[in-house]
Amino acid sequence: MSLDESARARIAPHVSSLTDDIFALSGLPEEVIAVLFAYYSRSKDDLRTNLARLLADQELDVSPGSVAKPAFGLATEKARAFHEKWVVGYGHASVAEHAVVHLAIENVSIVASKAIEDLRLGSYTEKSTRYVVFDRKSFVDLPELQGAIGDRYRASCEQLFTTYLDLVPRTMDALRARTPRREGTTEAAYTAAIRAQACDLLRGLLPASTRTNLGLTANARALEGLISKMLSNPLAEIRRIAEGMLAAALTVTPTLVKYAAKNEHRAGLSAAVADKMRTIYTAPPWDPAATNVIHQPVRLVRFDKNALERIALALAYEGSDPPLHAHGLADGLRHATPGELESVVRAALEARGPYDAPPRAFEASTMTFELMLDYGAYRDLQRHRMLLPATQRLTCRLGFDAPIELSDLGLGEPYLEAMFAARDVWEAIEGEHPLEAQYAAPLGYRIRTLWTLNLRELFHVIELRSAKQGHQSYRRIAQNLYRVALTVHPWLKGLVRVDLNDYPLARA
Repeated sequence: MSLDESARARIAPHVSSLTDDIFALSGLPEEVIAVLFAYYSRSKDDLRTNLARLLADQELDVSPGSVAKPAFGLATEKARAFHEKWVVGYGHASVAEHAVVHLAIENVSIVASKAIEDLRLGSYTEKSTRYVVFDRKSFVDLPELQGAIGDRYRASCEQLFTTYLDLVPRTMDALRARTPRREGTTEAAYTAAIRAQACDLLRGLLPASTRTNLGLTANARALEGLISKMLSNPLAEIRRIAEGMLAAALTVTPTLVKYAAKNEHRAGLSAAVADKMRTIYTAPPWDPAATNVIHQPVRLVRFDKNALERIALALAYEGSDPPLHAHGLADGLRHATPGELESVVRAALEARGPYDAPPRAFEASTMTFELMLDYGAYRDLQRHRMLLPATQRLTCRLGFDAPIELSDLGLGEPYLEAMFAARDVWEAIEGEHPLEAQYAAPLGYRIRTLWTLNLRELFHVIELRSAKQGHQSYRRIAQNLYRVALTVHPWLKGLVRVDLNDYPLARA
């Protein structure tokens, strides 16, 4: 539909083009944008026409040189009414995916950040333990821990930070003596590299209560689900953060997230499963020797014996010409030799560039691994959300990782003393407050998580996390994922680009 000059002038500040079929929107409330996209399914008019109609319902100063921010009162009210009817009333929740919220979330614990980052359809940037040196009070206090146990918790966190801050300059000095500045490297770049190496070596001392900041971008539908999930969490800090996130999001999308609330089903889910499991399975007595398998950080739980055939079928089906039906194609592949199936898969990856992902056909097969890794490494790997994770709570039962490089530098003893002292405090809290005890555990202590992922994501995790610039602890996980996968899928050798070299942090 053609627009008159007045309408074109009204919409010009908010569209990147008045004529192109492809254009961007800007300067509009998120709920208004969501309505405009929703109109695509319910209106014969194009978006610019609908936008002009919305803007015509109010007085806006769009004259040249105007700096006043438009008052979108009526358009926003119409958007709210639309969402109340279609999103809430009729359940067309997909409309809410067109409204995007950006939240700055600061001074929350690393424990809480993991609950926030559990949202699969979100984008995050978080404070790094590699580039930031934390101060002595950089931990979240827990009002739930009262009296003597609360005092021990705070004293333990402060002592961990005291040891950390004492070791940072000493580790930097030792690294300087061991790795002189290379010719052509500026002093600033050299110092930054040395500091990053020291922080990497010492991050295991930081308690899980360490304060962190993160930016979150998510659509309103996904955000509402995340907030409801967090409001149903047993940890008080996570519920408090959810309330703050909801209040902030309501200023951007007042209709699309306002029904976020505690979900009783989700809140009782873990207890219901635990109660039922007690009737069918009796756990053996705790045996550290049986569970603390340090030399097996990655263990295979389940795999698909027909993985090669499944992937070849997906590749061949999509590329068949003339198109073939699945049953006939599957029957033909079933009679192919493993070598012939492998040749199909290798042909699909032959021209893969350094930044190309494998074809989506590799999603046709999955594997399940149990990982045991230090919580600092888990913090990094948890950001891989294109998989099914099942993670146990953090404890000090599985022991901790102590960087060999610290011992080589003559600084291992204070690290070990601090870790053992923190474990004693964790044990004292664990008896009455098992969930809150997680905050007292340093990042160097191990946690277990169960990963089910398709082979396409397996490629991604191994190739990204085994790269030279990565932290040693998660590089070790990526390398072992590759080695274990090869035991059942030897045809992956040469297809996955893995770096199996060892790069000590002190010499990286």
